[in-house]
Amino acid sequence: MNAQRRTALLQALMELCDHYPHWRFGQLVSNVAGWADVDCWEIEDEDLLAAAKSHLDCLKNRERHAVE
Repeated sequence: MNAQRRTALLQALMELCDHYPHWRFGQLVSNVAGWADVDCWEIEDEDLLAAAKSHLDCLKNRERHAVE
């Protein structure tokens, strides 16, 4: 994983921390891996990033629909 993708992954995880402040960091990573249906020990960084972005998109869509 290059530095740019690592930065994107960490930014996505930080954003998820804002949505789930009661989760421990390890719990957050484990849950994101679960969203990708991959064990947290086996997940590739790119898949972790994709799962985090997908979940953030769902959260944004939910928030958008709640406002309407």
